[in-house]
Amino acid sequence: MEKSKLFKVFVLEDNLSNIQKITNELSDKNYNLHFFSKDNSVFDLLTFKPDILIHDYFENKVTLCHEWDMAY
Repeated sequence: MEKSKLFKVFVLEDNLSNIQKITNELSDKNYNLHFFSKDNSVFDLLTFKPDILIHDYFENKVTLCHEWDMAY
């Protein structure tokens, strides 16, 4: 049986109730969720090499870093 990749997902979110909603909605996925304040720089977070970076979960603003064809 092939093991699924566990994606490192960074989410920019400050609101605690939104964090809980997002956690509940994504709990059945192969995601290792990490939450950061919206005050954090996206460029600083990229140095930690997330697979997926969610800028605004409810507006579907997502960067799929694992699909980039070149290193960042």
